[in-house]
Amino acid sequence: MGMQVLALACLIGAIVLGFARKVNVGIVCLGLALILGKIGGISDGDIYAGFPYKLFCTLLGTMLFFSLLQQNGTLEKISEKLIGLCGKNTFLVPVIIYVVSFLLSAAGPGAISVQSVTVLFAVSLAVQMDASPVLMGAMAILGAVGGTASPIALTGIIVEELLLEMDITGVGMQIFLGVSLANFTCAVVTYVVLGGYKIRRAPGASDKKIEKFDGKQLLSLAAILVMVVLVVGFSFDVGLVCLTLALILILLGAADEKKAIKMIPWSTLLLIGGVSVLMNITQTLGGIQLLSDILASFMNSRTAAPLMGLTGGIMSWFSSANGVVFPTLIPTVPNIASQVGGASIVQMTAAIVCSATVAGISPLSTGGSLVMAGYAQETGCDEKEQQKVFGQLFMVSAGCVLIVFILTFVGLLSLVG
Repeated sequence: MGMQVLALACLIGAIVLGFARKVNVGIVCLGLALILGKIGGISDGDIYAGFPYKLFCTLLGTMLFFSLLQQNGTLEKISEKLIGLCGKNTFLVPVIIYVVSFLLSAAGPGAISVQSVTVLFAVSLAVQMDASPVLMGAMAILGAVGGTASPIALTGIIVEELLLEMDITGVGMQIFLGVSLANFTCAVVTYVVLGGYKIRRAPGASDKKIEKFDGKQLLSLAAILVMVVLVVGFSFDVGLVCLTLALILILLGAADEKKAIKMIPWSTLLLIGGVSVLMNITQTLGGIQLLSDILASFMNSRTAAPLMGLTGGIMSWFSSANGVVFPTLIPTVPNIASQVGGASIVQMTAAIVCSATVAGISPLSTGGSLVMAGYAQETGCDEKEQQKVFGQLFMVSAGCVLIVFILTFVGLLSLVG
């Protein structure tokens, strides 16, 4: 128990210390990783094992690719044309982003692949429209994580397989509907609270002549199309695809490599990598499990589903939903349902899935980190501004988890099971 408390305290303390002293939280986490690891008897190799190599390469690849597109003006031109097509109804842009992300994700590729495509476009649009990057990014993330619960998408398949191992079948569509309902509510609240309906065109923007794409930008558009087809249609790794396409654009002279590399937000990559290392140690030492156990001790038939969802959301801030949260929590659902009596397996599972996925807006998750990286890349903002966006994303994530908790508590998910 002592190590669990210490591990959880170190993780929370690192985040608080980073904000208080205005130091990159990733550096703080890396500094504490050795101390906590040695106290907990974790080897150096296991400490390094917590570094998110795949996520790092995914972010690096997408950042380099979109840096090239930003450097040659392609993203700005796309933004201008999309805004122009909306006419005076630019307040609909966040809604369109949400719907497109949801449909693409539900079709099969899942949230991470779709987010990698839509979040960066959303943030670029936000900068061009002088809108909130947190709003635009959150709408893209919510759409993607809502669609991924589809029975034919990544999360939906994982959840159904976990339930099948416990001889529970035929509930995949019910869970998807429940997740979609709660997710849509989160999107509506986010849109309203962050002022999506207030987005307006700049004065005189409707009279601005939008230039045609030049040769380099047309090559970039072709590269985007290839990326979408390979990632969404054929499930290629988005990071590797982006690195390959970036190389092709560089060799064809479509953008300036040196300028693009300088535009990559390295401090954000350090932040994500450092937090992931300390989070892995905390997970290994039982800190996250301790937090979950505390919440679970308060359950009864009325609170089982809401608290399981809340537990899933909190765990997802510090670990992978598909890789950790679902395999850890979903197998406990039938046992908890039998212990407390009257609790619905479908409602508890839907609450876990929805909370854990909407928590992906957190800057510690892939979606939130893409928002931060995209915003830093688009604006060249300083460390202080990045910390501000970090906090805003975390607040939106926490708010969405709370919304799912409330919806589950009042019985909204009972409509689907």
